[in-house]
Amino acid sequence: MSTGVLSPSFAAQAPGGFSGTRWIISRQDDLVWFVGTALVGYLALALMVAGVPLALITVVWLLGVDGPHVTGTVTRTYFDKQERRRLGWLLWALVPLLFIGPLAVYLGQSALFYLFAVCWQHYHITKQHVGFVMLWKAKNKERDATEMRLDRWFLLASGVIPLALFVVKTRIEPGTFVNAITAGGIAVFAVLTAIFVVYQIRKWRAGKPMNLPKLLLLAGLVPLQWLAFGYAARFGPDGIVRAGIALGLFHSLQYHRLMWFHNKNRYQTPDARAKHGFAAVLAQGFGYYFAAAVGLYFIADVLPQALFPVQWLPAALWGIAFMHYLLDSKIWRVRGDKELAAALQM
Repeated sequence: MSTGVLSPSFAAQAPGGFSGTRWIISRQDDLVWFVGTALVGYLALALMVAGVPLALITVVWLLGVDGPHVTGTVTRTYFDKQERRRLGWLLWALVPLLFIGPLAVYLGQSALFYLFAVCWQHYHITKQHVGFVMLWKAKNKERDATEMRLDRWFLLASGVIPLALFVVKTRIEPGTFVNAITAGGIAVFAVLTAIFVVYQIRKWRAGKPMNLPKLLLLAGLVPLQWLAFGYAARFGPDGIVRAGIALGLFHSLQYHRLMWFHNKNRYQTPDARAKHGFAAVLAQGFGYYFAAAVGLYFIADVLPQALFPVQWLPAALWGIAFMHYLLDSKIWRVRGDKELAAALQM
């Protein structure tokens, strides 16, 4: 998820420190689903280190959480007749996206394609965390331009730099160049971290309101990113799956909760069925939404690979994930979308 949220500047009389913090859903929901699910990522890492079979963890991750979160996007796009009109031809981008992988396989560039795919995947995950921070900032009426940029760049660096160092370490022969890139990446991140921490300390000492959920998210996320990619690097390029599980579980659980919060608020109004169509039917209970997401993933991804075990098919099915990344970059932009803002109680 990514957002384009900007909000009015916070009132001068707002209390300092953490008092008066506003949440996206509620204090309990945000702490459990948007912050606390980082613990699931740490648990996944611990299970892998303990020797639990990777195949078992992967099945639970893909079938139970990550795959359904990708197809869950369908419940508020393809199944919503109002969104179909708004998004228009963009919904057909799925067709060319399905051909990117097979073309790469045909040209003998499978390794390059899968590297591109996982890099886009992890950038998408990082952008979702940026989106949550922007939502919390909007809820708490924070619009300081300097802090907005600092939050965004620190979060992006927290996700992109560990991934970049993983790619360098696992795909380039060890040597002076790799060591220099690694040292440079760590130095850049250390500088950004120092700037971020100093800014927060100065803000606290000045008695300004502090964004508690943002800080809690970063406290759970940043170490998880470095631990996940550091551990994954021990297994070479294929280790990316291990990092993907730890970080993807966190990301997908966040997404399911936000999607259901949105769908319940948007599609349970009296005129929702006439206005939105089948999307409103699936919003009558979480079980309907989740069963649809799981079923779609099984039909669109699991079943084809079981019936047609050919080399190019897994690459083709990455197009579904690419479509999810593309749609997510469009459908969560609160600015200018009054219905979305209302559904998220902004």
